[in-house]
Amino acid sequence: MSTEGQREEDDRPGLLAVLAVLIPILTGTATAIFVLVGYGVKLLDPKSAFGQDMLSGGWLFGAMTALAILVATASLLITALRNHSPGAEEGTPASSHTPTRPTPGRAARRTVDLASFVAGRHRAHLRQEWAAVLAGDPGNGIVLSPSRRARYALGFLWAALRMRLRDLVAPLWLPVDWLLSKESRTNGLITAAVGTQVVYIQHTDGLHTLLTEGWGWCAGCGIALRLLVGWLRRIRGIELASAREHAEGG
Repeated sequence: MSTEGQREEDDRPGLLAVLAVLIPILTGTATAIFVLVGYGVKLLDPKSAFGQDMLSGGWLFGAMTALAILVATASLLITALRNHSPGAEEGTPASSHTPTRPTPGRAARRTVDLASFVAGRHRAHLRQEWAAVLAGDPGNGIVLSPSRRARYALGFLWAALRMRLRDLVAPLWLPVDWLLSKESRTNGLITAAVGTQVVYIQHTDGLHTLLTEGWGWCAGCGIALRLLVGWLRRIRGIELASAREHAEGG
């Protein structure tokens, strides 16, 4: 009975960690979709009620994302620190011998365990590395205070959350990387976006408006998309084959 209860207690932090990562991801993705669609519709029709509803829904999901992050962070911290005890660890036999290597406190250990779970099985080696950091190195005079161990443990948890977040978001970048990897695809996307804007302005306001005022909006859209493509390529580390060959030849 006690073993089953202990197992259930150990499973709660794992479930909490999964929810702490998934809920902000889902609400954040919904925020991005609603806001992008809303602004796209408003760009085509500034008086569109549907576009305004999409924007309102996007900001609502944005608020939910911020709230989910705060609640999840607080829950993880409470889970990690709820059994913290300044005294001796439970189940540790008393001994008159001073240990040659101090062990982290319960709160720090539980936080590292939670961080290791959140980081994923393919990063299981990080648990031993993080535990070694918390244990310090008394032989070389490195002994961490309880407060410093707690800060390190929370830093490991935050790093694990960022790692899992990158893992979950990585598939969403696949179509973006595919578009950015070739200049022909990028040019086709920009041409389609600007062409759609040209057709819309000509259809709604006529050719005269397109030639006198609309061309500026179309040119600005093309320049903005080109700058966005360059920025995305930099942050994604995408280097076109032509640019690489030019750099090697120079």
